[in-house]
Amino acid sequence: MPEDLTSAATWAVVPAGGTGSRFSSIKDKLLAPLQGRPVLIHTLQALLNAPSVQGVVLVSSPQNQPAYRQLVETYLPDAPAQHAIGGATRRASVYNGLLALPKEAGIALIHDAARPLIDPELVENAIQTIHLTENAGAIVAAPIHDTVKQVKTSSLHVEHTLDRGLLWRVQTPQVFRLDVLLAAHRQVGPEIPVTDDAQLLELCGIGPVRIIPGDERNLKITTATDLILAEAFLQAQPAALL
Repeated sequence: MPEDLTSAATWAVVPAGGTGSRFSSIKDKLLAPLQGRPVLIHTLQALLNAPSVQGVVLVSSPQNQPAYRQLVETYLPDAPAQHAIGGATRRASVYNGLLALPKEAGIALIHDAARPLIDPELVENAIQTIHLTENAGAIVAAPIHDTVKQVKTSSLHVEHTLDRGLLWRVQTPQVFRLDVLLAAHRQVGPEIPVTDDAQLLELCGIGPVRIIPGDERNLKITTATDLILAEAFLQAQPAALL
């Protein structure tokens, strides 16, 4: 691992290639209006408001990329933004985005396009954690407060209760040393199911990965109800989240 990342540029990779089928059969959730602006623009603006983020790579499908390019040009005309084509899976899309990063990038920040309420201060905290040389990555997560049961899938019978004190709900952003994340992508075969980028480092035995306590407002827009919640959060604390 590099000893000094103080001069390394941080770029955000924003995978936006999902179909959004749970949101609506006719709408793209990233284009849905949220206090007068598309969800996607809220997300990109929040990332760019973090002092250390020097640019974003938006990864999308060939079908959606023209519309997303137009949005960025309209709402963020001066933003350092690049575009990449997504892959068949989220993991493949992230990898394509990593390959599109400029040469000066040394830290990669991965953030879901459908998480528009991310706090720029939280983004910055995660980035600064990577400047500590013992951390290979930092991921935003929230502690679980509900009781959690492990259930047998076939019968839906409870097998046992998990210790919620050890469990966290993973969010994004997830921030990594770029060389480490690229190496993990290349080492773990595509046939192995991976649900987030930090899992790649786990499978390679790379660490440590630090948890950054997250915010309940950092919800992922998956259903129409989530959009209503996002509107409510923005109305309650608009100055802190715009």
